[in-house]
Amino acid sequence: MNTIIKNRKKIAIYICSAIFMLAPLVTLQAAWAPSPIVFDQGSNILRNSGLGVNDPIVVTAGIINWILGILGLLALVLIIYGGFIWMLSRGNEEEAKKARDIIVGAVIGLLIVLSSYGIASYVFNMLLNITAD
Repeated sequence: MNTIIKNRKKIAIYICSAIFMLAPLVTLQAAWAPSPIVFDQGSNILRNSGLGVNDPIVVTAGIINWILGILGLLALVLIIYGGFIWMLSRGNEEEAKKARDIIVGAVIGLLIVLSSYGIASYVFNMLLNITAD
């Protein structure tokens, strides 16, 4: 038990790095899935390749959603890291305050990410409605 307390920073780093290594596999799995190529009589090479099929608004919205997803994941990892620091502070007020500051900052960051996701979603839905007409 004493070695776990001594190496708590190493344990927190290992946990955070494991989360960062596994997160892209989960978040990008659908983005890397190959799209089926349909060959029909009147299609051109660009459309058959799968490039340029989507509207630029849809592509931009996908990129912004991906970036906001990574930022949300980063905020979640910081909340978990702050929780580990708080649990392992052993009554030390300085470390507990440091952990509280990390958690509060991460929660504020998560609120900013969620609100920017809502704003971006609203704007891109409006753009799609305007250009669809």
